[in-house]
Amino acid sequence: MARRRISCGKCIISLGGPRVLARALGAAPVIGGVALVLAAGAVCADDGRASKPHVGAAMAVLATLAQAQVLPPEHSPEATKIVQSVIQFQSAFGKSHDPAVQDFATQALTAKYGAQAPTLLTEFRSKGWTAPLLEALAEAEARATPAERLALAPGFAPVNVSVEDFHRLMALVRDAQAALAARGLVFEEVYASHRRRMPGATPDAASPKSSEPL
Repeated sequence: MARRRISCGKCIISLGGPRVLARALGAAPVIGGVALVLAAGAVCADDGRASKPHVGAAMAVLATLAQAQVLPPEHSPEATKIVQSVIQFQSAFGKSHDPAVQDFATQALTAKYGAQAPTLLTEFRSKGWTAPLLEALAEAEARATPAERLALAPGFAPVNVSVEDFHRLMALVRDAQAALAARGLVFEEVYASHRRRMPGATPDAASPKSSEPL
């Protein structure tokens, strides 16, 4: 099967099978059928090496969704689209200079974590997806007005994703939160467990405290 490539800033993501993942990232773990999806040879165009923190973060997102059993069927077009969304929205929120996109992320984190928002945004930009940002974005997307969602479209367009793609990804995050909670699990803890096993993992930091009332 021919591999598809997704350009993501400096990185080129190759979608293939477990062998692609093994070649790109050495002994990186393969989580069930998720390797189909992000069988990620994420190779930096400038030096040919894997961009491990961001690849590892995307892999951990997919592994978390897989554990929650909310991903579309393996090898389906929908599954491929989810992988693309995980990769491309990481790039959009991490690298886009579009004011609406950056304001959306900042306001989402501020609503949930208050004064910790700038630190959490900096962490995301250097390390890739984090559970606090995913959960904050999922909450913000759910309460956003149609006009607020539509304002994100110009910032998403350069990385070939849409407002509808964003809604589907955030709905999956919300579904995963609910599915994991039904089993007595916490999304952030499940994500952290997978992230520790992925490329580019760093020692755990203290979990941020939500500013929302209990």
